[in-house]
Amino acid sequence: MNTARHRGFTLLELLIAIAIFALIALGTYRMLQSVLQSDESTRRHERQLHELTRAIAALDRDLLQIIPRTVRDAYGESLGALIGGTGLPQQQPSLELTRNGWRNPLGAPRAELQRVRWQLRGEVLERQYWLVLDQAVDSAPQMQAILKGVTDLQVRFLDAEGNWQSYWPAARGEQPEKQLLKLLPQAVELTITHTHYGNLRRLYLLPDNPAQQDVGNPRGMGT
Repeated sequence: MNTARHRGFTLLELLIAIAIFALIALGTYRMLQSVLQSDESTRRHERQLHELTRAIAALDRDLLQIIPRTVRDAYGESLGALIGGTGLPQQQPSLELTRNGWRNPLGAPRAELQRVRWQLRGEVLERQYWLVLDQAVDSAPQMQAILKGVTDLQVRFLDAEGNWQSYWPAARGEQPEKQLLKLLPQAVELTITHTHYGNLRRLYLLPDNPAQQDVGNPRGMGT
């Protein structure tokens, strides 16, 4: 009677099997790594797009609800309803304005008007706002970092004659200062240079005849 012969794997067969398994594992790891990198890149782009969308929405709300309400600074000096630009010496490009529609869901004792300022600090586009309109010495602005990766900010204003101005208020001949401070341009153009999205241009046509507001109550509780 023949005895059954059992033969195991040879060393060469084991080495070949191990090599095949290693190649499969390496390919699987690289494929998984590529999927994870692609997912992280997609999430990063999604976060950047969300941040950009949120910044543009905040700009839209501020510019489209602008009103010609002048304010006083901490030293009692009158500031225009809209001030700023890129033609001011030794100053960062900025845009400061008074807007309506400040939501107050908790019913705090304040106005629905808000003084806001957009400016570039380093590579961060910031939005500042004050809790009061007419400021006191201790009226510090609240800071919001809105958009990162911004390398440049350009602002210009379209006056009533159809000319673009690099700062506002622009000179208007013999027009009284009080009236000049309340004057709004026909349109505002902002160009944001972003490290990822390049140049982003926004053009805002301002309201034709918004209700006139003036320096008055210290907390902007209406006029």
